[in-house]
Amino acid sequence: MMTLPFRVHIHLGAHKTATTFIQNGLAQQHAWLRERHIAYIPLHRLRQEFTPCFWELTNGQAADPAALMARMRTLLLANIEASGYKVDDTRLLILSEENLLGALGALYHRGVLYPDLAKRMQYLAEIFQGCEVQAFLSVRNYRDFYASAYAEVLRQGWVKPMDQFVAKLDLSGNTWSNVVAAIEAALGPVTVWPYEQFRSHTGEIISALLQAEVGEGFLGKQTVRPSLTQKGLAVAMACRDVLEPANLKKLVNTLVDKVVFEQPDGRIVLGDDGGIGALEARYWEELEGLGEKSWMGLSSGGLDSRI
Repeated sequence: MMTLPFRVHIHLGAHKTATTFIQNGLAQQHAWLRERHIAYIPLHRLRQEFTPCFWELTNGQAADPAALMARMRTLLLANIEASGYKVDDTRLLILSEENLLGALGALYHRGVLYPDLAKRMQYLAEIFQGCEVQAFLSVRNYRDFYASAYAEVLRQGWVKPMDQFVAKLDLSGNTWSNVVAAIEAALGPVTVWPYEQFRSHTGEIISALLQAEVGEGFLGKQTVRPSLTQKGLAVAMACRDVLEPANLKKLVNTLVDKVVFEQPDGRIVLGDDGGIGALEARYWEELEGLGEKSWMGLSSGGLDSRI
């Protein structure tokens, strides 16, 4: 079996925790990374072949899993070169792909967060067997995470009332502690940080990911990807029984990307019904527990700074 000749840092997301911001920022730092013998494969290139192969593998569709994993290792080497780096000059490979955890569709349709995570992480460990691997994960308070995930999946044209989405959520089973445990069982200790502290600790977080010191502005200024607003959701809901799914998808994305509603308007938020209100305290309790083994130890304030 071919072993990749460098250390691998895998930024797994989670979804809706500034992953796109990190990915776009790293893609803009090619020269800086190359000077330090760090390779970063941009997300669009990773999703051309590597990610589809991973889905094929984890969905049980691969006729020969070992051969497919060997092909995926070869793909990574080819992607490093195609991204403007040299394999022989690389000491650290950075992968950032939240869909390695799974997709948000399962959360939307079944209420379950990353249902096949243990299997997916085990396959990931097999792909990188023999390598030094470190996993990185950002987590987010449940109320905002669920609201943001709901808004994101609406972009697929899967429009249903928020109360139906909330009613299906497995609030007791969907925990970041379970996610971290599944990753650790396959890949070893995970470096974790809360999304709420990303903006104030960007430099520390990215320095840990890159094993190199960077400043707070390293990722540059970027346009925040918009989400469907409350008025946009009202329009989509009004058209739900009128438009075909493909046209509903087009409508939602047009509302997100091109329509600015008059105020008052705002982001989609979840109320306290259905057990949502009790999740805030549980989130911070979980972070305290994770801090005993996985917490990356941000400098000022730590877990007590509930931004």
